[in-house]
Amino acid sequence: DKSSLEKLISRLSRNLNFFATNYAFLAMCTILVVALMHPSMLMYVAITWALWWFHVVVIREDVRLVIMNRDLNDIFTPKRRSWILTTWTAWVAIAKCLRPSMKGMAISGALVLFHAIMRDPSKVAGDIVSRSNMSMGSSDSDDGSEVLVEREDAV
Repeated sequence: DKSSLEKLISRLSRNLNFFATNYAFLAMCTILVVALMHPSMLMYVAITWALWWFHVVVIREDVRLVIMNRDLNDIFTPKRRSWILTTWTAWVAIAKCLRPSMKGMAISGALVLFHAIMRDPSKVAGDIVSRSNMSMGSSDSDDGSEVLVEREDAV
């Protein structure tokens, strides 16, 4: 007989395998809700995306950045702009996105683990179907009842 720790680990692994898609969807939705609860993070991410997009367009289209008869491309070369944007992106990722992301992952992880530990694997639909196939030879019903159908074309 298995110990209670072995049963817990078995239950956890079976539920994680069976409900993996559901758990992934739950995690995505939880992280989305947490992100929507942090509008400043979304603003910084949008600004970062816009700056990178502007940087790519300036390079691709060879746009001259001229302010007061001074070409800013001489000061902010593409390499310097890339370094500045990389530093900015790292700062946004760490200072603005890390905490909300960790909150979302912690909440979804707790929900997933709670469900995986509490859900009885013997009640999983796949197990019911496989048990009914073994005991009755049919997966049409799990309560043992049978339905007879008369066919006109039967010999």
